[in-house]
Amino acid sequence: LLSAAGVAYAVARRLNHRRGYERPFDLKNMVELKGKVVEVSNSQETKDEKHGVYLILATKKAEIPVHLGPLWYVTRQPYHFKEGDEIKVKGSKVTFKDTEIIVASEIQKEKMQMILRDDNGIPTWQSWRKVS
Repeated sequence: LLSAAGVAYAVARRLNHRRGYERPFDLKNMVELKGKVVEVSNSQETKDEKHGVYLILATKKAEIPVHLGPLWYVTRQPYHFKEGDEIKVKGSKVTFKDTEIIVASEIQKEKMQMILRDDNGIPTWQSWRKVS
């Protein structure tokens, strides 16, 4: 009985882990930007599953926060971004916590490409979902 409860807890924790990172995404507000990374940081949420990775992209017009995805997912990718990288970002321009941000769906650096969301805006870290 205890092992069944342990398994149930582990499964629930894993599912919550995948769902905890929430950022708005609007397919009607897709943009593509080029610029230089001036900062890479983690969000300040108090629960591990909500921690995210974002970067500040300096374009010709402004500096804008670009949210990539949950920390646990982004840190496991084969490529990472650092200050000074020239990148191209495709994503949704939205308001999050009273700030205009880009929620990235794809980032390119030279020949490297990191896909974070599919064409419908579904995060790649959500490996399971109902198929229509």
